[in-house]
Amino acid sequence: RSTVDNDTIGQIYTFSLKEGFIVDGTPGFVLQPYDEVYVRRSPGYQAQQNVVVEGEILFGGSYAMTSREERLSDLINKAGGATNYAYLRGAKLTRVANASEKKRMGDVVRLMSRQLGEAMMDSLGVRVEDTFSVGIDLEKALANPGSTADIVLRVGDVISIPKNNNTVTINGAVMVPNTVSYMEGKNIDYYLNQAGGYSENAKKSKKFIVYMNGQVTKVKGSGKKQIEPGCEIIVPSKAKKRTNMGNILGYATTFSTLGMMVASIANLIKK
Repeated sequence: RSTVDNDTIGQIYTFSLKEGFIVDGTPGFVLQPYDEVYVRRSPGYQAQQNVVVEGEILFGGSYAMTSREERLSDLINKAGGATNYAYLRGAKLTRVANASEKKRMGDVVRLMSRQLGEAMMDSLGVRVEDTFSVGIDLEKALANPGSTADIVLRVGDVISIPKNNNTVTINGAVMVPNTVSYMEGKNIDYYLNQAGGYSENAKKSKKFIVYMNGQVTKVKGSGKKQIEPGCEIIVPSKAKKRTNMGNILGYATTFSTLGMMVASIANLIKK
């Protein structure tokens, strides 16, 4: 409220609201011309925030988060648990990128553009995506609620739980890219032989595995303990030109989208 006092330029009156409507304060207080009324937002108020679970789950759909610390296990329990056909180790989390994450992905796109040129970038359709995949271990999260594997969810997260997938895919610098049945206890060479073996330009020491949940790991030794149902074995090609970014793009077909690749590189930059 404005005043005519030489030393005071305004006065502030504070009132409380009862049940959202009834003003509790000075009895008979009357508003005057040029008064300004402000209703402050409650410091504890939070707009409803939703996450989604889909796939092999009893009651899939959108669920409101009830805590700032809501975790993977909390959401799965709300949704009634996984079905008998669920492959928990293949579950993946898709997350909406925030401003800082989009900035990192934008930095990667600009780096790639300098290396390859804008024309190549346009033809490949490389761009900053609105979402990215987060590697999770849902099986471990459910077995150990509250652990580091049981990550805290964020508004807009989507958890996808696939069916059991009893195949292994072999791609990259092999004679015949192939998808074969998963055989427990078989090593990496067994699966490579199912794809005709290495091609002549294969970088044999750089093999890696992409899992259904989005995680990626380099093959170590025989790889027997690393191979899981639903995974994809990738054999990179030897680079014809000394262009590191070109090598990266050579792996791009192993990702579901180039945007996922950009997000993966951006996460490496963050670390």
